[in-house]
Amino acid sequence: SRAGPCLAVIAGEKVFVFDAGEGAAETLALMGVSAGDIEAVYLSHLHSDHFDGLAPLALQHWATGTSQTPLLLVGPTGASRIAAGLNEAYAIDSAYRTNHHGPDIMPPTGAGLQAQEFAIPEGQAAIVLHDSNGVRITAFPVNHAPTQAVGFRVEYGGRSLVISGDTSRSDSLAHNARGADLLIHEAISPRLNSIIENAARDSGRANVEAIFHDILDYHTSPEDAGAVASEAGVGALALTHLLPQTPIPGLTATFERDARTTYSGPVWAMRDGDVISLPRTGGIERSHRLRF
Repeated sequence: SRAGPCLAVIAGEKVFVFDAGEGAAETLALMGVSAGDIEAVYLSHLHSDHFDGLAPLALQHWATGTSQTPLLLVGPTGASRIAAGLNEAYAIDSAYRTNHHGPDIMPPTGAGLQAQEFAIPEGQAAIVLHDSNGVRITAFPVNHAPTQAVGFRVEYGGRSLVISGDTSRSDSLAHNARGADLLIHEAISPRLNSIIENAARDSGRANVEAIFHDILDYHTSPEDAGAVASEAGVGALALTHLLPQTPIPGLTATFERDARTTYSGPVWAMRDGDVISLPRTGGIERSHRLRF
């Protein structure tokens, strides 16, 4: 019931997507967000679970928008290799579709992805990636070694949100989230994770045991996510990319309870299809918009 990591930010008439895990295109379509309207996809880092939904998203961007240019992919160093690899994998398919539907419907110049890489200079707190039409997007480094990982801050209409990406507890995240209306933070439950790790050990699956042991050091517990939210003084905390998966009803409540031990503001464990609105007039609203 959960697709891969993916967040759409709608600022006025502009749509920006942050990460595109498996199922991103399908989930956005079910929510009524057209891939043809996406300005760009921003990758927080290059772990496959954050970009393995890119190809369907790029295809729908081309098809539903009759796009004349490829979908813009903005990411850390290496994003161009991902774009080039997916473009090559889909080159035969793209040619077939243009030949079948014609260049007016499927313009050959609009297929695939166009990469724009960035790197944050050593010692620099953040860099501006986008500043146009009242929307400002900055990127800042977070702790998810050995990958080059970043978080994002998005500002529009006097409101702001911050996206952690994948990270262990990070001082740079707390600094860049200061005063934001909303912090969207990944979370791993050490208690739930240990159940899987122990079960893998007891069943002799040493490789799975090692993986679940190792992931603890580059993700953030709900308690630490709450502590970051408190330190930054954010208006609300939305927990996403929950680890481990929570297929049993009620398990997500453990994430919320643990985060509330260190943060006194609103805390939500997000579901696919959840929408958080930040009106210009103030306040914060949460609703659900998943259409079947």
